[in-house]
Amino acid sequence: MALVKCKECGEEVSTKAKTCPKCGAKAPKKTSLFTWLVLLFIGFVVYAANQAPTSTSSASSYKSQNNLSESSTKSEPVKVAPPQKPSWRTSSSKDKMTGKASSYANSPRANPTKMMSFPYSDVSSWMGVGCDGEDEWVYFGFNNAPNLANDETKDGYSLISTRVKWDDEIENVSLTQDWSAKFIHFRNDASAIEKIAASNEVLLELQWHGQQGTYFEYSLNGSSKALKKIRSECSK
Repeated sequence: MALVKCKECGEEVSTKAKTCPKCGAKAPKKTSLFTWLVLLFIGFVVYAANQAPTSTSSASSYKSQNNLSESSTKSEPVKVAPPQKPSWRTSSSKDKMTGKASSYANSPRANPTKMMSFPYSDVSSWMGVGCDGEDEWVYFGFNNAPNLANDETKDGYSLISTRVKWDDEIENVSLTQDWSAKFIHFRNDASAIEKIAASNEVLLELQWHGQQGTYFEYSLNGSSKALKKIRSECSK
C-alpha cells in the first residue's frame, strides 16, 4: 500500500482509499499501465510523423544536387569563335588642282616577319589597289622609303626583280620604285589584281641594304569586297 497527499488538505491518504479520511475529498486516481502504453504509442506516432518529411526533403535535395552535378558534367564545352582577321579598307581623294578623284583599297598594316635592325626597326607596310576611272594600279606602301639592294637604276626610277608568293604559288615579278618614293608598284597590274581576288594572303620578298632577305606578309581578307567598292566609285 502506498500513500499520497490529498490535493485538498495535504493529508497523507492511502492509494486504496476512495476518500480522504480528514476532509472527505475523493482520492486521486492512479494512472493505469494501459493508459501509459496508449500515451507512449501516440508519442511515437507524432515523432515518426515529424521525422518523415525531413528524410524525404533530404533525399529530394540530394537527388536534385546529384542531377545538377551530372548535368554540369555532361554539358558540352562552350565554343569560342576565333577572332576575326582585320579586313581591307577603302578611301577616296581628289586632286585639288585638277579635281580628278581616285579611290583606294588598302590591306591591314604588316610588319616584317623578322624585325630588322636599326635604323629600319620601325618599318611597316601595306598592300593597295588604286583607281581613277581610267586606270587601276597595284602597289606596296611603306611608312619610310625602302632602301633596297640588288635593284637596277633607270631614268627616274629603280627596277626591282624579286619574288611574290600568292598562298602557295611563287611568282617572279618586276616592281618599280620612283627614286626616294615610299611606294613600290607592280608592272603588270591586271595580273596582280587577279591574284589578289583569288588568294588569301601574299608574301613579298625584298633585299634591304644591310639586312638579310626581308619578308612582308599581307592579309587579303576582304580584298574582293574592297575592290568592288572602289571600282563602283571610280566608275561614277
